[in-house]
Amino acid sequence: MKRIVILIFAVIIVLGLVSCNTNSLEEYKNAAKKTDEIKKGQALAEFSLNMKFNSEVLTEEEIKSLNYIENMKGTFNAIYDEEEKKSIFKNYMNFGGLGFDFNIYENGDDVIIKLPIVGKYVNVNQIKNSTTIEHEDFEKEIISNETKEEIMKTWIGLMNEEDVFKGKDIILTTPDGEVKTTEYTINLTNEQIKMLATKCVEIISKDNSLKQTFEKYIKMNLEDQDYISFEEIVNNIKDNIDIYNVEGFNYTALVDIDGYIVSENMNFELKAIDPDFVLEKIDYNLDIKNWNINKSQYFDFPVVTEENMYNIDDLDENMPNNVEDFLKNN
Repeated sequence: MKRIVILIFAVIIVLGLVSCNTNSLEEYKNAAKKTDEIKKGQALAEFSLNMKFNSEVLTEEEIKSLNYIENMKGTFNAIYDEEEKKSIFKNYMNFGGLGFDFNIYENGDDVIIKLPIVGKYVNVNQIKNSTTIEHEDFEKEIISNETKEEIMKTWIGLMNEEDVFKGKDIILTTPDGEVKTTEYTINLTNEQIKMLATKCVEIISKDNSLKQTFEKYIKMNLEDQDYISFEEIVNNIKDNIDIYNVEGFNYTALVDIDGYIVSENMNFELKAIDPDFVLEKIDYNLDIKNWNINKSQYFDFPVVTEENMYNIDDLDENMPNNVEDFLKNN
């Protein structure tokens, strides 16, 4: 009788675990959807990208140039209220140990950018009124909302029930105080990641907004002999997907009691299959925090004067043409 009772309890426990795992996928989907619909709050994203290049197939000059981007990291700090059309984005990027920051301030129809290096402000409305850039271009997003939504659907649709595991409860310390969260872990295979990458590239390739942005602002800064079309870039990315294997992909999300993702971490490693490929390995890590969700926000906009405002007519003459020029000047 005792053995039968033990077996019954064992079956109940196993069924309970399977049930939890089945619910985990749906619970994560709901949290991801709800988080994507946040209209106001604050967020912090931190990333690091480390690349290893194959020195045997590069010249000394090429190696020297690539040293600038071998190790990259950055932070993106945001406070936003989409309903009031207000936001402040404070961004920092570091290339090869040297960093710069740039901020973007949106207050209704006014958008002010604090430029890196020079430390002065430029008014986007002034750029709109310049003869080289059309007004309506600034009303378009670089990537359309439809593309963003389609990529999110692809990410969610990629997962199977066994890929999402609901873990322990964790007390997370945030600017809002201590928050009780539940951990969700997602582990995807090399094949799943490649499938995701392929589908995302296909989605992006159909985004006219992104293509137009590329044609207007990337093409105009390239010499004719260096020009590569949007279609060629997309095809190159497609071809490169099969050159790499994804190893150690891990994604962890912490969901609070209100059903919002308040903390995310993603990390993975890419390794080239072809030993003669220039970029041998990539290590990537991303951390995202969300807080003050859907609460009233305080915006500390800068005071812009004639002294700290940059003249758009002098912008091209004083800004470095590329990353290497920037690093030389610093």
